[in-house]
Amino acid sequence: MTWQELSITVPHEYVEPISYLFDRYGHGLSMELLGPNQVLLRTYLQDSSRYRLARIEVGVKLASLLQPLGELTLRPLSQDEDWQNAWKAHFSLLRVGDRLVIKPSWIEYQAKPGDVVIELDPGLAFGTGYHPTTYTCLAALETLVQPGMAVLDLGTGSGILTIAAVKLGAAQVTAVDIDTQAVRAARQNFRRTGILNQVSLIKGSLPHPQVLPQQFDLALANISARGVRERAPAILPALKLGGKLIASGIIQEQYPEVRPTLEELGFSPIEEWPREDWITLVCHRPA
Repeated sequence: MTWQELSITVPHEYVEPISYLFDRYGHGLSMELLGPNQVLLRTYLQDSSRYRLARIEVGVKLASLLQPLGELTLRPLSQDEDWQNAWKAHFSLLRVGDRLVIKPSWIEYQAKPGDVVIELDPGLAFGTGYHPTTYTCLAALETLVQPGMAVLDLGTGSGILTIAAVKLGAAQVTAVDIDTQAVRAARQNFRRTGILNQVSLIKGSLPHPQVLPQQFDLALANISARGVRERAPAILPALKLGGKLIASGIIQEQYPEVRPTLEELGFSPIEEWPREDWITLVCHRPA
């Protein structure tokens, strides 16, 4: 049985959709930073897996209609190469902000003083840290989370923001997602990182009977411009007076529609976190 390495170079905002294809139809998934906005993705296929390769090719072709991507490259593995370890060898650490370090479980890393290490294996659901919106949410979290906080994570995905919030000192996080696969992946990640007892995981959206008025010090909504606008009326009452909202998943051209909506509801913008073609907005509920 022979194997092939399938690889492609993509900008950060396409890491998650392409890695989803690689993880679903390939074997193993690695990500390697090549530059400020270039990530090399790899997966592995048997020579006979023509159906799986065709599925990946169709997905990449559709994504390429929106944004030019690199070429899909196939490289036969020699008999001495083991795909099960080859993909892991290419995965690197991701450092965000001053303290956050995202690492897969198989990488040995000696934490430096002050480091907050998040162990998160790739390929389970969206939320690897490479996407500009996830990256800026993590950076904003690092500056906002205080010990003992109650946090709402709407659209938790892989659970990376929930894990970061707990590691940074949050006492309790309510993580919400409408996607069954995301909820399953998040639960696995919460269990593996030992924070399951500090998280209430909900399949659904807002409003929700388990999300109470003035329950949270901080809310995260890394979803989309439309999602932020539609869910904001339910997020506002869930925040304590003076509580903060990190709103993300907003493309720059959609930002002028989002900020006025939040201001009309009563949010006061505090800070913008732009990265590439995306903007993350931090605002608060006035006391």
